Amino acid sequence: MSRKDGIETNGKTKKPIFKKWWFWLIVVIVIIGAVGGGKGKTDKADNKKDDKVETKSESKKQEVAQATPVTFEQMVTDYKANGSAADGKYKNKELQFSGKVTKITDGIISGSDITIEAGKFTDNEYMETTATVNIKDKEVAKTLVSGQEYTFTAKGTGAVVLDGGWVSNLTFKDGSIK
Repeated sequence: MSRKDGIETNGKTKKPIFKKWWFWLIVVIVIIGAVGGGKGKTDKADNKKDDKVETKSESKKQEVAQATPVTFEQMVTDYKANGSAADGKYKNKELQFSGKVTKITDGIISGSDITIEAGKFTDNEYMETTATVNIKDKEVAKTLVSGQEYTFTAKGTGAVVLDGGWVSNLTFKDGSIK
């Protein structure tokens, strides 16, 4: 005797193959393989797209290479003289500078914050200026060693200027090691 939903064998009802879960799993895997397998093929149009991507990344490297060299002393002098003018000169501009790393910590929002000795620019022996560079790529930050000097490129974000005109901290974002 047969039933609508299956075939009867020795008193047991068997489901048709297309009603078994493993059948559909195999079908899905085959479809994914077929769709994914076609992505490995390249033609001239794909190669042209790759060339355009390389050109864009090369021009981005050139932009980084055009970072303005600056010293912490010059930045502190400019911020002491006129903070607003110094912001116009340094904020969101790609800058290049060197300094000795003193501390490496997780960034407040993202990435890693690198603290750098900027120097002593006052007569007070306790007032040292530091610079803080945020590097988005934590893997790059993990390669740094406190006490070592590095050259950085980063965009200026401003300065913390306290009473009496002391510049306590210069801040930077989107940092990288040169």
